[in-house]
Amino acid sequence: MLKAVRDSVHRMTSHLQLISTYLEMEDYTKALGKTRETMRELHALATSLTGLANVGMTVPQDGAVVVPHGSTVVSYEDVNVDVDKDEVRAVDKNEVRAGYGNDNPKTK
Repeated sequence: MLKAVRDSVHRMTSHLQLISTYLEMEDYTKALGKTRETMRELHALATSLTGLANVGMTVPQDGAVVVPHGSTVVSYEDVNVDVDKDEVRAVDKNEVRAGYGNDNPKTK
């Protein structure tokens, strides 16, 4: 989900640059259309961020973590980013230390 949020922010940034270009060219119809598209994207982003902000990423004592099919589960010690020992977090594939992600089986 975090990748989708990042992609959404990048799309909105591109939209804003296009809107600025259309305004400089005095093409107000295209600027208006792109503005409406950007507003829809912004609304979707706000919904996604609300969901992320409300998700409690903690695991109860003696609990379990359920992950999507095909995910690789690694320890906080096996990543190149700062993750507390009691924190549950999704990281990009390139943030898993070499030799660790491939040693752990993917979930089925």
